[in-house]
Amino acid sequence: MAIESSVIFLPCGDIAATHDFYTRIVGLRQVQEQAGGTLRIYDTGYGYWGFCQYPDERPALSGDKGVCLSLNCADEADVDRFYEKVTALGARVLAAPAMQERFPVYSFFIEDPSGYKVEFQKILLPGQELTGGRR
Repeated sequence: MAIESSVIFLPCGDIAATHDFYTRIVGLRQVQEQAGGTLRIYDTGYGYWGFCQYPDERPALSGDKGVCLSLNCADEADVDRFYEKVTALGARVLAAPAMQERFPVYSFFIEDPSGYKVEFQKILLPGQELTGGRR
């Protein structure tokens, strides 16, 4: 027995806008479409995110008490490169690249069409110092 991968399913308000955001702005690859296009699954590299526009219009798990979807980058320079890319494409920025106060993470945050907070981050290992980035 072995677990081969994981997928997290999240409700969204507009599957077309969500698809555009995650493929064009974030750069994820759609790997599956179901339910007449109202459910789409994207490859994040080490797992999958699925978004579903439910017929009962259930709310997104977003806002201050909602989930944060984090993507891990190779280094701080990649965090900065992603920031330049997504801002040039018009993403709504919630926080510019910075070292986080609470966790050893260099990251920035944007918001998707349903209000989910999306983070691009480099997690620093114990004893590791910030090597680049905007600080």
